[in-house]
Amino acid sequence: MNFIARALAEADGNPSTMRIATALIVAVILAGWLYVTIKTAVLQPLSMEQVGLILGTLGIKGWQRGKEAADPVA
Repeated sequence: MNFIARALAEADGNPSTMRIATALIVAVILAGWLYVTIKTAVLQPLSMEQVGLILGTLGIKGWQRGKEAADPVA
């Protein structure tokens, strides 16, 4: 559990809302996909909407991280 807390924390140790939101979006989409895959016993492909949500969320987080690194707080 300590690994998850550290992964979702900012450099100063405080929880990052953006990281938590990103993790929840990815977890909910993949949990739904996993549930359907297990219930039907057939590997289901992710829809383009699901892939778009996951990649979009991760892309926005990466963009935000780059902006934070470029704008150091005084």
